Amino acid sequence: MSIFYQKEPPAADNVILKEVEKRTNTKLNITWVTPNNFGEKVNVTLASGDLPDLMLVTDTGNAAFRNMAKQGAFWDLTEKIKAYPNLMKYPAITYANTKIEGKLYGVPRVRPTEGNAQPLIRVDWLNKLNLKMPETVDDLYNVMKAFKENAPDGQKDTVGFSGYVNEGDMGQFGFIESAFTNSNGKYKVKDGNLIDVTFEPEMRQMLEWFNRAYKEGLIPQDFALLKHNQAKDLVSSGKAGIFADKPNQEPNFIKDIKSIVPGSNPDMQWMPYLIGPSGAKFAAKGTGHFGMFVIPKKVPEAKVNKLLEFLNYGMSDEGHELANYGLKDTHFKLENGNYTLTDAALKDPSFQFMQNIFMKYDKYSNVATAGLTADQIARDKKLIDVAEPISTPYPLSGLVSETNNKLGSEYGKKIQDLKTKVIMGKATLADWDQFVAALKQDKNYMKILEEFNEAYHANGGK
Repeated sequence: MSIFYQKEPPAADNVILKEVEKRTNTKLNITWVTPNNFGEKVNVTLASGDLPDLMLVTDTGNAAFRNMAKQGAFWDLTEKIKAYPNLMKYPAITYANTKIEGKLYGVPRVRPTEGNAQPLIRVDWLNKLNLKMPETVDDLYNVMKAFKENAPDGQKDTVGFSGYVNEGDMGQFGFIESAFTNSNGKYKVKDGNLIDVTFEPEMRQMLEWFNRAYKEGLIPQDFALLKHNQAKDLVSSGKAGIFADKPNQEPNFIKDIKSIVPGSNPDMQWMPYLIGPSGAKFAAKGTGHFGMFVIPKKVPEAKVNKLLEFLNYGMSDEGHELANYGLKDTHFKLENGNYTLTDAALKDPSFQFMQNIFMKYDKYSNVATAGLTADQIARDKKLIDVAEPISTPYPLSGLVSETNNKLGSEYGKKIQDLKTKVIMGKATLADWDQFVAALKQDKNYMKILEEFNEAYHANGGK
């Protein structure tokens, strides 16, 4: 079972899927789940006890998963994985952030630490309107307003920034929240301790910013209902000029915009940081992973070895090429070391689906190497280098709060529900202030922060 971000999952007779089976000597039966429903699907599957032989768990802090792992429900791969050289090329931070009480219960879904979901912006729109690349949240707001008012692609109902929220967080708008709070997630370190940024005045300022943007029509009026691909489609159709994503999505947007908006010559550029009210440049440093693939203990050891061999192939140069570019001459041509995608690749709605399973570590792997010019590729690599020294690590990596495991999801939904209502004008900032005051008096809620701080200091305060 795996997540997929493409427009459609691959058909059973997909030529790339068949080639993967051929090269790895496997017969694959993969359940593909959309990002919006993946967390729920994992919880339902874990609760059922009917687990697939290889299953992606994106939230390694998931209470049910961690408890099952500690109870022996999954194979301990701490030693076994050492026999697979490609899997051992992952950076130390990746393994450190996925272990549970010192043991590795899965194969990390490796990710580079830089090049995460931050605003992608239509630079051709900026140029058309004689605007500079925004650096601050105020700059960004002004650009969104200019995009809305001028509709550079001539599309009706243009908005500045397309995105959506998840049930427990700000979703695709999360980077803006982080720029305001200067935190990678809900917590940050201040004076040697973790603090909950829900309580900080910058969180209130963020809600004011979004409420104003909503009132002025700078974000979709139905953002609370949008799913991932629906939000992306607003950009692809020329109805929005900004979407938070990785730089490797630039060529996909460029391709889609060209096909939908006749006569357009789009270019998108990733923003390496954003400056919030504190004046600090904010970029989020990744944890080096996005979950891990676990193998239930019921799977025979011989099959475990075969699954690890399968994933090890996926991290090879050959496996990486197949997952990212498909078949030579069918999906891509290689010219002077650069990949050029064919029409077959560009028209395939499930193209690159194996990227969700096959991963090779590369500092610049969030930079596209096909569908962009050499200058654009070099530009994006430089932006990764800009982000690296200033990016903020996720402070909760490897930390556990039992109270959070039990109640964190419930609190997260309540907090996000009120954030959404404030943004849409269905609740006031006074309601937010009262809610925050009540949270501070909620013993269970405050116990979460207390337990995370205990774990933080027990882990050396780092």
